[in-house]
Amino acid sequence: MDEFIFEKKLIRIPYNNFKNVEYLNKGGFGTIYKAIWSYNNKDREVILKCHDNLNENLNEFLNEWKYHESCLDSYEIIYFYGFTKNPDTLKYMAVMDYANKGNLRGNLTRIVESGWDQKLCMLYEIISGLKNIHNQNLIHHDFHDGNILNHDESKIFISDLGLCQPVKSLLEEHNIYGVVPFMAPEVLRGKPYTPASDIYSFSMIMWEFTSGIPPFNNRAHDIQLSLSICGGERPEIIENTPQCYVDLMKKC
Repeated sequence: MDEFIFEKKLIRIPYNNFKNVEYLNKGGFGTIYKAIWSYNNKDREVILKCHDNLNENLNEFLNEWKYHESCLDSYEIIYFYGFTKNPDTLKYMAVMDYANKGNLRGNLTRIVESGWDQKLCMLYEIISGLKNIHNQNLIHHDFHDGNILNHDESKIFISDLGLCQPVKSLLEEHNIYGVVPFMAPEVLRGKPYTPASDIYSFSMIMWEFTSGIPPFNNRAHDIQLSLSICGGERPEIIENTPQCYVDLMKKC
C-alpha cells in the first residue's frame, strides 16, 4: 500500500495533522471517524474512513480514490483529500469532507416537511451528481439514501464510490449487491447493473421525499420482497403528490 501511494503520487496526510478524532459510525466496509484537520493554519472538519479488512477490501479502498478522482469536477460528489495512516493501528484511512447533517435517511422527516422548491433543488443536486458519474462511464452500483449525504440544510453529496464500476466490466461480470428496496428488478433477476439501475434507485429516493420513510420500510429485505419487486410491486404513491412528479418517478 505504501508503494502504491508513492507510485500513484497520492496525497499522504500526516496523522498528527488531525485532532479531536472521534468515532462516528460503522460503514459497509469499515469504520468512520470524524476529526479536525489543521491545514494551512485553518481547521477543517473531515471524515476518516478506515477499512477494517484492507487486504480483503483493497480494491474497494483504491477504487474509491480512483473514481473520486475521475469525478473531481463535480460539486455533488463528496471531496476526497487523500490518505493517512494511524501510527497506532497501522491502518490506512481515506480523508474526505464531512457532511454535518449525515445521510439522507436520517433527514427524511425534515425533508418531507420542507417545500417543493427545496425538495426539487436537492433532487436536482442528486441527479446531477449521478449524471457526472455516468458521464465518466461509471455506475454507482449501490445508490441509496445511506450513500447520499446532506450538509447544512440542502447541500447534497454522493459518497461511497468504492463499489463503482465501469459499465463494460459490469456487463461482463456482475455480482448482486445492494439494498433490496433500491435495487432495480432486472438486477434482482440476475442481470447486470446498468446506468438505468442507478436511475431506478433514484426513483426510490424521489418517493422518500414524499413519504418521509424508506421504501418497503415495514417489510423484511428478503427473497419475498425481491420477488414482489420483480413482479411489479412498488411503494404506494403518497396522496397529494403532484401528478407530474408521479409520472417522472414511474418513468425512472
